[in-house]
Amino acid sequence: MAKAEAEQAAPPKGGLKGVLVIVVVGVVAAAAGFALPRLLPSSLAGMGKANVEHDEKNQPGLKLGFVPFDQVVVNVNEQRLSRFLRLKLIIVVDQADEKPIGELVLKNKAILKNWLISHLSDKGMPDVTGAVGINRARREIQDQFNYLLFPDGSEKIRDILFEEFNVQ
Repeated sequence: MAKAEAEQAAPPKGGLKGVLVIVVVGVVAAAAGFALPRLLPSSLAGMGKANVEHDEKNQPGLKLGFVPFDQVVVNVNEQRLSRFLRLKLIIVVDQADEKPIGELVLKNKAILKNWLISHLSDKGMPDVTGAVGINRARREIQDQFNYLLFPDGSEKIRDILFEEFNVQ
């Protein structure tokens, strides 16, 4: 009998109140997501302008300079070490920075070439073939050269071009 009274005393679960709570929470979350960017201080809102300025630098009217880099030959990472990669790079910079960066590259060529050889020797055949592998390698080289040449965090190297890229 005590069991029957306990079952009758428990209120029914769910229903209209649960659905109403979910709808109200959803509306409040949507309104907050819409209103929050409009309520932020202008200093935080201006962070998106950095991307616009970066896009303006990539306009076709921008004058680019090209800094040549020596040829590099490295064994590709595979079992028999019978394949090798031969490549020649061109470093793309702003034309105004071409001479100082060219001198900086020449001064640090041993460090850059050493990193490049060790990095590429870890790559396997799938990593150095196809557009995806080649573009990934270009991006990695660009990031590391920027890091090694400009420790202050500036990215003055705009791109890496392969003048020669042979896997044999």
